[in-house]
Amino acid sequence: MPDVLELVLRGGAATTFLLLTVILLRDGGNRTLARLGALFCASNVYWALNTPPFSIWADRWAFPLVVIASGKTAAFWLFSRALFEDGFRMRRLDWAVLVGLIALGGVWYVRARLGLLTQPFQMPHQIAQIVLAASAAWIAWKGRGADLVEPRRRARIAFVLLSSLFMIGITLSYIAPGHPPPIVVELNVLRIFVMGLGMALVVAGLRFDEMFSAGSEAKVAATGDRGSLVVCTDPAEARMLSRLQHLMETERVYRLEGLTIGALASRVGAPEYALRRLINGRLGYRNFNAYLNGWRLADAKAALLDPAQREVPISTIALDAGFSSLGPFNRAFKAAEGMTPSEFREGSHAAQPGSPILKSA
Repeated sequence: MPDVLELVLRGGAATTFLLLTVILLRDGGNRTLARLGALFCASNVYWALNTPPFSIWADRWAFPLVVIASGKTAAFWLFSRALFEDGFRMRRLDWAVLVGLIALGGVWYVRARLGLLTQPFQMPHQIAQIVLAASAAWIAWKGRGADLVEPRRRARIAFVLLSSLFMIGITLSYIAPGHPPPIVVELNVLRIFVMGLGMALVVAGLRFDEMFSAGSEAKVAATGDRGSLVVCTDPAEARMLSRLQHLMETERVYRLEGLTIGALASRVGAPEYALRRLINGRLGYRNFNAYLNGWRLADAKAALLDPAQREVPISTIALDAGFSSLGPFNRAFKAAEGMTPSEFREGSHAAQPGSPILKSA
C-alpha cells in the first residue's frame, strides 16, 4: 500500500472516530450507551494514528492514550450490551473487565518502554480482546429474533461484522510475538478505516431513529397496559390487535414453551413484520420476550395473590406462567416489582383482612 494512501486511510479513520466521539457525547440521550460508544471510538483514534508521522506527536502523550485505547474491546463489548440489552446497567463485574483490560494494556506498554519481556502480558490481553469481541458478536446475533426495533435489528448484523471480521482479525494479527509483516499492517489499516465507516453508519442510523433515548417499554411495564387501552384507527390493525388480545387473555398462548414472534404471527394470521410493528409501535415494547414476560408476570402475580394457591411452590407458578425456569422468573419479577416473588407473596397475604399484621395495628 503506498504511503500516501495509508496516511489518507489512517487520517480518515481517525477523523471519523473523533467525530463519532463528539456526536455520542453531545447527542447521546442514553448516557451509559453514549459514553461506552465514545470510549470505543476515542480508543480507535489512537490506534489509527499509531504510525509515523502521527506517532511522533502521539509519543508525547503515549501513556494515557495507550491506557485508554487498551480497553477498546471491552468498551465495544459493553457498548454492544448497552445497545441490545434493554435496561442494561454497569455492574461490578463489567467495571472489573473494563479496568482489568486497561490495566493489563498499561502494564504491557510500560514493560515495552522499559525493554522488559512483554509476552506474558501481551498474550492474555490479546486473548481477552478476542473473547470479548466474539461475545459482542454473539450478543448482537442471539437476540435478533426477539428484537422489535427494526433499526436495531439491522444494526445487529453490522455489529457481528464489525466484531468478527474487523476487531477479531486485527487482534489476531498481533497475537504472535514480534512485529507483524507489512502486509498485515496494511490490511489492518484498511480494516480500521472500514470499521470507522461501519460504526458511523450504525450510529447515524440509530440516532435518527431515537435509539439513544429511553424507550416506552418501561412505562408500559410500569402501568401494566398490554394493549387493552390501545385504539387503532386502521381496521386491519384493529383486527390484528383484537386477535392478539384474544390469544393472550383467553388462550394464554404466552404459556407455550419456546413461543416465537413468527409462531405468534401465524396464530394471529398476520405477517411477522406487521405483528412486530404493532407490538413495538402501538404497544410500546422493544423486545418480544419483554412483551411475553409482561403477561407471564401478571399471570404469576395473580397466582401469588390467590389464597387457594398459598401452598403451591413458586417454581410451579413460574413454569405454569410460561417461564423456562425459576432463575429468569426471579430476575424478571424483581426487576418489575422491586422484590422477590417470596416477598411479594408474604406481603400480599400478610396484608389481607384478618392477618396478624392488621390485627396488631
